[in-house]
Amino acid sequence: MASSARSAPTIESVRRAAVRRHADRSVIAPMPITSSYLRPGLHHCRVGDDHIFFDLPADRYFLLPPHFHFAFESYLSGAPSDHALSQLLTAGLIGPVQADDLLAPPTFTLPAASLVDCPLGTASVPHILRVIWMQRRARAELRRVGIFDIVAQLERGRPRNTSCDERVSRNIAAAFLLSRQLVPAADQCLARGIAMKRLLAQRGCDARLVFGVTMPFSAHCWVQAEGVVLTDNLDIIRRYQPIFAV
Repeated sequence: MASSARSAPTIESVRRAAVRRHADRSVIAPMPITSSYLRPGLHHCRVGDDHIFFDLPADRYFLLPPHFHFAFESYLSGAPSDHALSQLLTAGLIGPVQADDLLAPPTFTLPAASLVDCPLGTASVPHILRVIWMQRRARAELRRVGIFDIVAQLERGRPRNTSCDERVSRNIAAAFLLSRQLVPAADQCLARGIAMKRLLAQRGCDARLVFGVTMPFSAHCWVQAEGVVLTDNLDIIRRYQPIFAV
């Protein structure tokens, strides 16, 4: 493969940069899931003055209705009134959680680079065809069983190795990028992300499938390994606020 004057980012180079800037909260931050007491399967983030929720079991996003804003803001402040808690419980936004089920909010590495922004090289025809087949399989599964069951399967299938081999991630990213010349790419981010995460896991690479939202409302998802995005240009991803990752 011919060399390029523009060097591609590596997983290790991004990791080192993150360590050097660990005091900068824009590099590594908690996932914006505001509380462990949100009812199971409900995820939240704030974009400007809007509160956006992702209801994973129902496979839907929704905005917090204006008449719940005061109650939810007081809940986030840690000092909600009994009336505010009653409102949120009745609306199904929060629910009782056993102490043993409380989990610390997961950490999330904000993306610092994207492999798609740099030359990735080529991929073999069999590799590209496999990538296309896996995306079609993911689309069929989304219609048949839905995202909730697929997320559970992705969790069970996570490799023990928490890192991602540089060569593996570059080869897979190249195959997915080239596959867009043969299959429609618009509105296929979820099927593409599921397929890529599965293929990476099969190669022992633990990448994250990240769901993000923005306002005016739009949702998107992408795959990243540590701080490196594998599916999209970085300027596209930076438009979105992460709300959930698996």
